[in-house]
Amino acid sequence: MTTLTKTVLNSETIPRVALEFMNNTHFEEIELVKMLGERISAYQLNDAKTENDQQQITQLLADWLQHTQAHFTRENELMIEIHFPMYPVHSGEHERVLDDMTAMVQQWQDKHDTERLAEYVFSTWPNWFDAHVNSMDMVTAQFAVMNGYEG
Repeated sequence: MTTLTKTVLNSETIPRVALEFMNNTHFEEIELVKMLGERISAYQLNDAKTENDQQQITQLLADWLQHTQAHFTRENELMIEIHFPMYPVHSGEHERVLDDMTAMVQQWQDKHDTERLAEYVFSTWPNWFDAHVNSMDMVTAQFAVMNGYEG
């Protein structure tokens, strides 16, 4: 097993954007990923892995994917509503990440490869999420507020 530096985001340390519904969605997502990360870590340390352990991870992945789909749909709807000029770029990033996440969930269901899953959950996703909130989400929320959005 490869040694992996585990990045776990914290709702108190990620930047807040100008729209509270976006902040709340980000905080919910971070909590889902923390729960998933805890299950993955426990699974990796368990010498007697069970089907129940795998099912718990599978369910947490399904919950996370469903939440992320709703998260991105809501942000995409906002961008359309406010006529955000960078909508194609921001929504394209959402589409790319959903494709990656869906592939990761499928890979887990097919092979139960905890190394690849851990790499995604503890490195790939947190690095992307932090950068995305600090750039695209920050600008989108600020644009919405500057253009009178109060939702």
